[in-house]
Amino acid sequence: MNLGAFIIKLKSINEITFSRHYDEPRVRLRHIEKSEIERALRNPDKLQAVEDQGGGQPGQKYALMFEKSGRYDLKIVISIAGERANVITAHVQNKLRRKVYERWPGTQR
Repeated sequence: MNLGAFIIKLKSINEITFSRHYDEPRVRLRHIEKSEIERALRNPDKLQAVEDQGGGQPGQKYALMFEKSGRYDLKIVISIAGERANVITAHVQNKLRRKVYERWPGTQR
């Protein structure tokens, strides 16, 4: 799915829920507020990339990369069913580290 079509899909979402995994203590240590995630999903103008992680059923689980600041991205993993999105996890990622990881598979023998 291309970025424009996915932005339209995000804007059609009526309900955002959070999984049990999101409320685990180790995830809460990341200090990402639910309101920040809801704001990003409801206003997806800073969406940079979408990766389909559906596994056996394409189109149900996605990793979304939002621009957070000049140095950091906000990665949110969600599942979508109809007009409902369930946030599985979220974390902040350094842009420089992401760029190194993108080049890494090509440098292996």
